[in-house]
Amino acid sequence: MKLKSVVLNLMVVGAISILPLSNTIIAEGKEKEDKVRYVTPIDEDEFWDRMEIQKRIPDLIEYLEKKFDDNYAGLYVDQEHGGIIHIGFHSIPQKDELNKVRDILGEDVEVEYDEVKYSKEDLDKVVEELSVNIDRFEKNVASISSSFKDQSVIVGYTEDESEAKDSIEKGLNKKSIRKMTIDESLIKFEQTEKIEPKIDRAQIKVRPVPGAAQMNYSGSGFCTNGFSAKDSNSSTYFLVSAGHCADNTGQQVLQSYNKDNLIGTVHKKIFYWGSSVDVSLVKVKSDLTTHNILTTSGNNYDEAGYQIIGEQINDWEGMGVCTSLGQSDTQMCGFVQGTNESVYALGSHLKNQKKVSLKVVNGDSGSPVGVPDSKNTKKLYLYGIVSAARSNESVTYLTYIGNIKAETGIKVITGK
Repeated sequence: MKLKSVVLNLMVVGAISILPLSNTIIAEGKEKEDKVRYVTPIDEDEFWDRMEIQKRIPDLIEYLEKKFDDNYAGLYVDQEHGGIIHIGFHSIPQKDELNKVRDILGEDVEVEYDEVKYSKEDLDKVVEELSVNIDRFEKNVASISSSFKDQSVIVGYTEDESEAKDSIEKGLNKKSIRKMTIDESLIKFEQTEKIEPKIDRAQIKVRPVPGAAQMNYSGSGFCTNGFSAKDSNSSTYFLVSAGHCADNTGQQVLQSYNKDNLIGTVHKKIFYWGSSVDVSLVKVKSDLTTHNILTTSGNNYDEAGYQIIGEQINDWEGMGVCTSLGQSDTQMCGFVQGTNESVYALGSHLKNQKKVSLKVVNGDSGSPVGVPDSKNTKKLYLYGIVSAARSNESVTYLTYIGNIKAETGIKVITGK
């Protein structure tokens, strides 16, 4: 996906940098790669071994919820210390009650049991209540997130900690939160970089248009296609990307600078204060849709490098994910760092976002993120699309596929 181009000038629109390009765009190489390569956050073989173990965790969660009910508080995977699975209980059960855990995970998997005060549900409730109280003109608070691992709610601020504490104090005084037994140590404050949506330049021409190929929202900038979808009646078809990429409905969307590059128009944009999604639906003809995701290796690309075969609904801190990034021109893997983040970016507040350890650049917004079936297949379960990121850090925020479907009513186009 490397392009040769001439940058004419740099335009700054608000906090978004847009690089207009000349009409001469040359895609280098069209040879297909048989093997998809990812940049992994740890040793490659070790990463894929952990991904195999990860497949057993949804069954584990189902068992724990059914067997221990409210005593089960949640779990996370400590990827920094070898991939240890930590299971939290309000009161740790007797050893013989936990034999089934070993049966599900296997004897080779290290498990630790933690006695915790707050469940994941408790922490998420605090995040939700605090988030809705933040003033829409607030610029100092960048994010509010839960961490089951740390048993805390983390408030990220950009400049003034005292101002951030004042904003949060208002939320703590709400009746719904006062009913909960909360220690003062639950809320932690951390200075962080400002969070920005990502928009930049266009890409090669690919038909049909796979995930990870870039699209030009005429007049506003360039983002990456996440995946293809259709409405509940299978009568209208869409390419799905980030909502902040679009200006309004009816806006034309192009794909590449070659001839006949108009692919559709914006059918719906969802990016508003308090929304759980940052998404735009580009209405296209059915023959432009596909379950494929584009991947690259050097100057070569494969428009069917990965195939979406389903959706990743369960998630937890430490879950492994991978992506093919449109503008970054690479495949990359990382871990989920937070499953419930309230993010404040570009004058908007997005709730229920997913935080992952991926580094993205301008133009990667909308890129698909999912869980590969294994190292040796091209199958992937879609988890979400890139929405925003912290500048110069390996911290990216995703809009979750479950929320996208709930808000829009669309169905993901999948393969087998």
